[in-house]
Amino acid sequence: MKKTIPVTVLSGYLWAGKTTLLKNILTQNHQKKVAVIVNDMAEINIDNRLIKNQIDITQTNEKLVEMSNGCICCTLREDLLKEVKKLCTSGNYDEIIIESTWVGEPIPVAQTFSYVDEETGIDLSEYAHIDTMVSVVDASTLLDYFYGKETLHDHQLALWEEDERTVTNLLVDQIEFCDVCIINKRSSIDKADQQKVLGIVRGLQTQAKIITTDYSDVAIDQIVDTGLFDFEKASRSASWIKELEHEHIPETEEYGISSFT
Repeated sequence: MKKTIPVTVLSGYLWAGKTTLLKNILTQNHQKKVAVIVNDMAEINIDNRLIKNQIDITQTNEKLVEMSNGCICCTLREDLLKEVKKLCTSGNYDEIIIESTWVGEPIPVAQTFSYVDEETGIDLSEYAHIDTMVSVVDASTLLDYFYGKETLHDHQLALWEEDERTVTNLLVDQIEFCDVCIINKRSSIDKADQQKVLGIVRGLQTQAKIITTDYSDVAIDQIVDTGLFDFEKASRSASWIKELEHEHIPETEEYGISSFT
C-alpha cells in the first residue's frame, strides 16, 4: 500500500497562539522536512509575513504556501486540494501542517481528505491523511467567552438587529474535534482560573491530549506524526455526519464575521 504523508491541522480562535506555535515549530532543531500551509482571512496574509520574518526558508527545508482567497474552511476546496497534492507528489516533504483561519471549523478541513473532489477529480487520500487535529485555546479569554454575556452586537459583528449569538459555539467546535488541545497563555491567569479552563476543555473533550503552556512552547513531536487521529471514530461522530448531510455554511456567514484591509 502506498505510504501517504501525515497532515496536522491547527485550529484556534483569534490570538490563541497558532502563529506563535508555527514559528516555534519551524525554528526548532529537528530533522523533519515540513511543508506549512498558512491561511489568513484578511486580504493581506499577515500570518505568512510574520512567519517568513522568523526563519530562513532555504536553511530549514520548510516550505510556506500562501493562500490568499479567504477563509480556509469556506474556499479551501480547490486551492487546498491542489497545494496538498503538489506538496505530496514533489517527494520533498515528510509532514504537512495546515493552519486554519481563526474562524475555521475543523471538521470541513478533515473531511476534505476523505473523498474525491468532483470538480478537480483529486482524491487527497491517495497522497495524504489526517494525522493530528490540534486546537489552540487562549486561557486568558476562554472564561470570558463561556461565562460572559457579550454578543456579536457588542463586537459589531451581528448579521441582523436581533442577532444575540456569541462565538462560543465556534470555540466548542474547535475543542470538541481535536486530538491535541493546547491551552496557551497559562500564566496569564491564576491557579483557580487555570483549573476552571482545564475543566471546560476536559468537559468538552474527554479523550484528547491536553497540553498547558505559555508562548505556544510545544515540541514538534507533540503535534506532528502522532498517529492520534482515528478516521473511523471521527466519521461516526454526530458532528461529522451532520456536516456531510447539510451544506456547509461559511463561518463568516454563520458567525457574522467579516474583515477588511
